[in-house]
Amino acid sequence: MSGLNIEFAAGWSEVSPRGDAPKLLVEEGGRLVCQHSDFTLMHDFGAVGPVDCPIAYDAQTQTAYRYVSAPSLSRNDFSQLRSFNLARCTTDVLLDLPLNQWGLWLLEWIGSSSDRGGQLFGLLATDRPADDRVVIDHQLFVLKPTESRARLRPICSDAYRPLAFSRSLRELIFAGADGVYLVDLKGVRRLTFPEKEATGQGATFDPSGESRAVLGGDGLFLWDLKVNQCERLSRLGRYPVWATNRNGFWYSESSSDAHYYDLSTRESTRLFAVANNRSPEFWHARPVRQTSCGRYMAVSVTAKRLQGVSRNANATGDRERVFVHKHELLICDLEKREYWRREGFANHVTWAE
Repeated sequence: MSGLNIEFAAGWSEVSPRGDAPKLLVEEGGRLVCQHSDFTLMHDFGAVGPVDCPIAYDAQTQTAYRYVSAPSLSRNDFSQLRSFNLARCTTDVLLDLPLNQWGLWLLEWIGSSSDRGGQLFGLLATDRPADDRVVIDHQLFVLKPTESRARLRPICSDAYRPLAFSRSLRELIFAGADGVYLVDLKGVRRLTFPEKEATGQGATFDPSGESRAVLGGDGLFLWDLKVNQCERLSRLGRYPVWATNRNGFWYSESSSDAHYYDLSTRESTRLFAVANNRSPEFWHARPVRQTSCGRYMAVSVTAKRLQGVSRNANATGDRERVFVHKHELLICDLEKREYWRREGFANHVTWAE
């Protein structure tokens, strides 16, 4: 296909979109859609609003969950947690929230081995009234689909953005006012990341349950949570994702590439990168999404291209350069070393498996 000139590692080939991988839930252009892996549409669930919230998925009931709000300011504003059933192609309101409260940045489905079913775990933000300033409180919440009220848990006031959640360790990594923190489910800060240079752009826990994590931002850091020590692995890297059934992780250096870091050899290899990308950018970078078996991986790719220069000079007399962004969604088959793609920016992607 025509589009971005993407250079893959040796042995990889591009193929026509295939439909033999699991289905995908994709948020694109402010709408939530379900697609086959060949990108054909199964169902459009409609607008979900501008708030940045990931998609949680319960494979047992084939139900997705997401925070939803009005697409713009209007008299018919609303704030809701909703469920999206893939088998019936239906949408239901799970919980109505006050208009000064919204869910963002963290939403996980935690399954249960008992008959009680699972629950949603996420982050709620609340705009508190104040005389001379904006005050926004963050709280963790737990909600069972059969309940009409969420159970709220306060977190330390300087914890800001959640970066990763470990179900086995029952801990989270948060970016905060004074660095990056390890926070327990009671909202108490347990550790502060010892490296001040880390900006906290993505993190991933070791899925084996070992007390270690990888942090991204201004480089990649391996964080030993037992002794609160870190090792710098790379000068570049953000949005690490622990690779399924491997002792390593995927990460990106910008919005236009993907790399794999092997923790056994301490070596990094590039999976792909957009060729001749002279203006790399980071705003559209997103973590890769793997299937549970680790065979398939979905990733958004963005390249910034110079379109021209403005006709009118700015305040300093210079003519500003005008850039456009080119977006694609890639699916990689790591077993067959094949990939396929389509145009468009996928803000959030979840495998429905």
